[in-house]
Amino acid sequence: MSRTGYGGLDWLKFAAALLVVANHTSPLLSYSASADFLVSNLLTRIAVPVFFMTAGFLLFRKLTGNPLTDRKAVQGYLLKILKLYAIAIVLYIPLNLYTGYFSDSFTAYSVIKDIVFDGTFYHLWYLPALMIGLLITCTMVRFLPMNAVLASAGLLYIVGLLGDSYYGILQNHAGLAHLYEGMFTVFDYTRNGLFYAPIYLAMGAWAAKQPPHASKPIVNAALFAGSLGLMFVEGMLLRSSGMPRHDSMYVFALPATYFLFQWSMQWKVPASKRFREWRTWVYILHPLAIVLVRGAAKAAHLERLFVVNSLLHFAAVCLLSIAMSAFSAWLSAIIRKFKDPMRMWITAPVDKWITLRK
Repeated sequence: MSRTGYGGLDWLKFAAALLVVANHTSPLLSYSASADFLVSNLLTRIAVPVFFMTAGFLLFRKLTGNPLTDRKAVQGYLLKILKLYAIAIVLYIPLNLYTGYFSDSFTAYSVIKDIVFDGTFYHLWYLPALMIGLLITCTMVRFLPMNAVLASAGLLYIVGLLGDSYYGILQNHAGLAHLYEGMFTVFDYTRNGLFYAPIYLAMGAWAAKQPPHASKPIVNAALFAGSLGLMFVEGMLLRSSGMPRHDSMYVFALPATYFLFQWSMQWKVPASKRFREWRTWVYILHPLAIVLVRGAAKAAHLERLFVVNSLLHFAAVCLLSIAMSAFSAWLSAIIRKFKDPMRMWITAPVDKWITLRK
């Protein structure tokens, strides 16, 4: 099946990008803290797993088993992510200056740690996590059968759980707690490319090698709803027990993501290149949109409407993020059109270059 046959994935990833915005804006906080916890701290936690699983699926469906061509495909994808990460790092330098990132605590070690694991701005951790997770997953897929890949990635996820939502378990294990404290000097969270990303990328790789799902859409929808409900229960129980150190990783996020992915593959919707491009930029640009909405609301004395009212704040940030993303996608297309002829002039043989000049 061609890329255009996955319209449901385009719509799902765009919705997931808006969930990331919700995670960073708490849309229901001014109405109900409990309801906002369900949305901002639980529902939104399936967004990044969706990104990872779809990335794994779309990459591994292209791999043929030929080491040379597969290596080139993976390297090309990693280079694309690396370029995007470099652009994002530069883009957020002004905000880093404003927030005091380059303060006395800024060292060579801290910047390396941030670039490799934590991101130089609070949402940018996803890009290095994707690259590291892909390197780990591709290595496992190369040397292990798929069942072993899933099992190995699952073990890494368990290690991550103990440093995240299930951190309280370590209170009764001093040795493990000491080990994790050492790990947290290397990175701030276990929701990174080492422990978080591989399982979802492996799930995507596994799905890419399976025949089309035979279940009816209502079955996958029901299984997703049931898994999501169990994840809500899991999250509320963990919160009430005071166990989480962070709240990104849940056990029932695994089946919830899988069945949502399978359900989206059955949606009868057209593929959308626009959503595909906008989704990336919504993720990259939405923190900047948050700052702009807050600044504009303050300047216009509309903070009560667009900042204090959390739902309107969320809506305004979403709309501005989409507008900025549309502009960025348009600008990227213009740059690509400019670069393609230049590349042709540079790479063409001398005889063709002379012909081009004529």
